[in-house]
Amino acid sequence: MTETIVLGLDGANWSLLRPWLEDGTLPNVAALREEGVHADMQSCLPPVTCPNWRCYTTGKNPGKLGVFWWEKIDTRSRTLTTPTSRSFDGANYWDYLNEDGHTTGIVNVPMTYPPFEVDGFLVAGGPGSEQSGYAHPPELGDELDAEGYRLHPETPVTARDDVDAAHRVVDLIDRRLSTFRDLLEERPVDVAHCTVFYVNVLQHFFWRGAPTRRAWQVIDRHVGAIREEYPEATLLLMSDHGCTDIDTVFHANSWLEREGYLATTRSATDRVGRFGVNKKRVSQLAHRLGVHDLVVRLAPDRLKDAVPDDESGFKREQKLARVDWERSTAIASGQGLIYVLDDDEATTERLIADLEALRDEAGRPVASEVLRREEAYSGPYVPEAPNVVFDQREGVHTSGAIGDNPVFSEAGRWEAENVRTGLFLAAGPAVSGDVDDTVSITDVAPTVLRSVGSAVPTDMDSEGLDLFGDEVALRDPIDVRGDDSASDESVQDRLADLGYLE
Repeated sequence: MTETIVLGLDGANWSLLRPWLEDGTLPNVAALREEGVHADMQSCLPPVTCPNWRCYTTGKNPGKLGVFWWEKIDTRSRTLTTPTSRSFDGANYWDYLNEDGHTTGIVNVPMTYPPFEVDGFLVAGGPGSEQSGYAHPPELGDELDAEGYRLHPETPVTARDDVDAAHRVVDLIDRRLSTFRDLLEERPVDVAHCTVFYVNVLQHFFWRGAPTRRAWQVIDRHVGAIREEYPEATLLLMSDHGCTDIDTVFHANSWLEREGYLATTRSATDRVGRFGVNKKRVSQLAHRLGVHDLVVRLAPDRLKDAVPDDESGFKREQKLARVDWERSTAIASGQGLIYVLDDDEATTERLIADLEALRDEAGRPVASEVLRREEAYSGPYVPEAPNVVFDQREGVHTSGAIGDNPVFSEAGRWEAENVRTGLFLAAGPAVSGDVDDTVSITDVAPTVLRSVGSAVPTDMDSEGLDLFGDEVALRDPIDVRGDDSASDESVQDRLADLGYLE
């Protein structure tokens, strides 16, 4: 019998859903709020899919995991890598469940590719997953392939006018949840999880527009069906972060360059971008013509390096080639992360003060909080973290691209950006306790363990939420070490298409 089901709703928060909860658009989620307990949920900084989905599955903050964002800049070797499922330290909660004799079914959690072996089944997901070798056991992937299961839409949403592609993404979300329910019926497990990732892609490009509203209606229908099919189960709804509309884009590297922290070089290839040629436009055209994979395979590396990622300029490894390292003291990633070269303390202190004082053109602060890495994280990997971590003010999107950008601009590709506050809900006959107004994403893994009577590892950041009237039991952790694996170019291209890698 399935005892606990977790539905991960990427980018969801109560403020996003409130109009639809009030007007009856989401009756099943509204009913669960009345039945169970709910709260806001704080994600780890930065509030992004990677690393927060693994903060959820491990119960640990990034300082214990060794992964802080979609990209890691090594300022000493001057290299940039993107992580895989194997880049993270720490066991996932299903490892403890399996060791205790509980079976698990995990579907579509980002940063689980290559897939992990589990007692039950695991179907990898998120933008870092590939369409081959994505399931455990492997024969499950063959079965899903035969049924037409797709991890990603054939035509991605890459701009606000991709409305037809957006509605096909809604169909993919519907199919994802139907597959999850079918798997639970055909392969019963004790604890199950399914993440709906692409709903946040719709929110990024359309905010509360028609495609997003339709997607949430699909999600709500499946939530109601799962509640009916498993009335005795504990049902948890949670998200990796929230979402809100954008009023300002902050081009962090342009600001660093203006303030003298960053120096860049220019070359003849930069003229390509000035003529409006960029990878995003080429990718969109190639997808529409059905030749995207052919273009990626045949285009020479020299040409790829010469073409900017999009109208914002150069990203990923390209941007590192534009840095004049000898004259620079800092470089930014996206969404609130800045690396200080040589870990210079004086530069770090000045940078924090400048960010705290920084206002946009309307006089609003860019950051709601500016932290040293030691304040943002705890654990053995803190020395590898970006030196400065700032929580963007709601309404700000921080771009890490290097190009001819102003420091501030109006909303660009995205209409909405991530915020740190997501949502949490627990319902079911076993839920007898209550929660504070705000919980942490690292509370969820130990809570899942406690929902079936498993002990909580001592290296998790939390002992979980008091929802079941149980006494907390503790156990020694399973030692799992990450490695230096990195995703390949196809994954990086997908992240760039979606607007995640800047």
